[in-house]
Parts: sequence; C-alpha cells; structure tokens
Amino acid sequence: MSEKKKGIHYAWLVMIGCCFLQAGALGAIMNSGGIFFVPICDDLGFDRGAIALYLTFYFIATTFTYPLVAKFLPKWNFRVFLTVCFLIIAATEACMGLFTELWQWYVAGVVLGVAGALVFVVASTVLIENWFVEKRGTALGIAMCGSGIGGVIFPMLGTWLIEVVGWRMAYPTIAVIICIIVLPWTMFVFRLNPSELGLKPYGAERAAELEAEASHAKGMPAKKAIVTLAFVCIFAYAGIEALFSGYNNHLPGFAESLGYTAAFGAGILSLAQLGYTVATLVMGWVTDKIGVAASTYITLGVTAASLLGFSFLQDEVPLMVAAFVFGMNSVIITISVPTLISDIFGKKYFAQILSYSRMSGIIGCFGAAAVGACYDITGSYVGSFVAGIVILVICAILVGVALTQKKKIRMQWE
Repeated sequence: MSEKKKGIHYAWLVMIGCCFLQAGALGAIMNSGGIFFVPICDDLGFDRGAIALYLTFYFIATTFTYPLVAKFLPKWNFRVFLTVCFLIIAATEACMGLFTELWQWYVAGVVLGVAGALVFVVASTVLIENWFVEKRGTALGIAMCGSGIGGVIFPMLGTWLIEVVGWRMAYPTIAVIICIIVLPWTMFVFRLNPSELGLKPYGAERAAELEAEASHAKGMPAKKAIVTLAFVCIFAYAGIEALFSGYNNHLPGFAESLGYTAAFGAGILSLAQLGYTVATLVMGWVTDKIGVAASTYITLGVTAASLLGFSFLQDEVPLMVAAFVFGMNSVIITISVPTLISDIFGKKYFAQILSYSRMSGIIGCFGAAAVGACYDITGSYVGSFVAGIVILVICAILVGVALTQKKKIRMQWE
C-alpha cells in the first residue's frame, strides 16, 4: 500500500478515526451521562447522589484495569480487541434503558470501566503514539478534542430524545448512533502499527534524530521521583482536581433545580464541553508562552470564578458564560499535570512518572456522588460549588509547594 492516501499520510486518517472514537465513546457516554440523572430520579425515586455513584464504580474499575490493558494490548488483535470492547460499552449503554434498580447502574459502571480502559483513553493515545513521530502532540490534541465535540453534541441530542421517546428509549438510540459513527473506524481503518500496512509512522525520517535527542535527555528516575514531596503534591493536586469531573454530570440537574428546562440544562453541559475543547487547543500554546506555573494558576482562577458565577449569577447568560469557562478546568489533567511533571522531573523518565500520577484518579472518582449527595442533603448545589472553590485553593497551594522543590530535584537529575 502506498504511504499516502490521496496525498495525505494514512496517519492522519487514523487521527480522524480517533476523533470519532473519542466523540462516540467518551463524549457520548461519559461526558453526556448527566442528562439522564434527573429523569431517572424523577421516574424511579432515586437520590441524585445515589445514581451518580455508578460513575465512582466506573472510575475505580478503569483505574485497576489499565495495567491489564497494557499487558494484553500487544498480544491480542488490536482491531478485534477494540471493537469487542466498544460493543460491550454500546450494549451496556443500551441496557441502561431496561434498568430498574440502583445496583444495575453500579454493575454497568464497572463494565464501562473495564471495557472503557481501552476505549476511552488508551486506544487513541497508543494509536497516535505509534502512527506519529512528527506532530505527535498536535495530532493527540486534535484527537482528544473529539470527546469535547461529542460532549457538545450528545447532551442536546440526548435531551431531545428523552423528551420525544423517554429516557428508556434514549439509551439504546444513542447506543445505535455511536455504533454507526465508531465501528467503521475500529473495524476497517485502525491498525495498531503502521508496519501492518507496510507503512512507516508520519515523520519517521526524523526518528533517528529524535532518538538521539532522547538519549541526551535528563531527568529523575521514577522510583526516586514518586517518593519526593513534589510528586506527592502533584499526585494530590491531580487527584482532588479530578473531583471536578463529577460536577459536569450534574450541570443539567443544577439548571433544572433553578427552574430552567432540561434543554437549557443540556445546553450548559454542552457549553462546558465546548469550553474544554477550546481550552485544549489554546492552553498548550499559552503554557509554552508564559510557563506552566502561570498557566496553571490562571486555569485555577478562572475555574473558581465560574463556580462563583454558578453560585450567585443565576440568570441565563451568566450561567452560560460560567459553564463555558468551567469547562476549562479539564485541561488541568491533560496539560497542567504532564507539563509540571516534565518541568520538575525532566523528560528522561517522564512517561513512567506520568503513569504513576494517573493513579490519582481514584481520588476523583467520588466527585459525582459527592455533588449529588450535597444536593440531596441541602436541596441546592451551592454548597458543592463553595467546596469546589476551597478545593481549588488547596490545588494552588499544592502546585506552589511542588514548584518550590524544582531546584532541589533538578540538582539530583542523572
């Protein structure tokens, strides 16, 4: 097969497929799941904190499945592995329309976590890593925007479906839609390695040069790094910031608690996802220009401002602005944490140290349940927004402490 497809390297086709994968999987199922909370609770009498707890089971299952995915990914047929996992996710989404008991959602959360460890995060990351030598960061950023784009489209589509056919039929309808947009890529386009098609990665001619650069890279070994104060602070920072992923799923319910329609609630969730998409494209450039410390504090500050907006400025336009700005918080995980690790610990052992930091997600897995419980107890989401501001202050302190260790750690680089 020719290295190019209509003048464009096949790697870019893989990247486009990753966009559809992220949109149809993470964007449609996890980033849009909150639109179902209110209709399910109204119909079945559940508390919002109780139904949101299925996301906690999802995060826990995902965290413990990552090592297994890494172990079996090179051994199994990638396309079959990915397609089967995606079909499990779609089938689980469809079956949610039949559920009547809370435990069924909790089991579904575990299933989504096990299958989603490959589909939601690992697959696109590995594909971009294998198919790109040059422009890898650009390709990964564009691919990951797919989840934000899906998070913009599917809340509005799902809310319309709930109004037209009810929440029980909306689940399987969404499952069919995501199969249509994702399966052609997993079944016919994706290959784990370019060599399967007789190709080389995009920019492979620079591979030797990049390997030479990597051989001269410096950094602290992972085993030493993870016991430092700086890493503990970054781990805690990433973990407690991950609690904010739980807020997104409650934005539709928050809007309805103020008397707005379900459609408006879906709209502010979509705006939050749009804010994430824009921030993903912009904040990497901003970080390069002003440094990781300044960009991190800016992100924390504007997130706090959005929570203040949710608490006190509850007219339509201010809420829409606050939702868009709030979406920016997600770049902390995708940009701030990796950049801090690279800046403090160096590039040589970056991948290993970053993988350890990802385990902090176990802390954030209780976010959705905690926000829902706050509403169930107080009848308002304002308490959770105030708690979020406190969390952001703690995050700022943790980042500051980590950065104070930078000079000391750099002196220990090999």
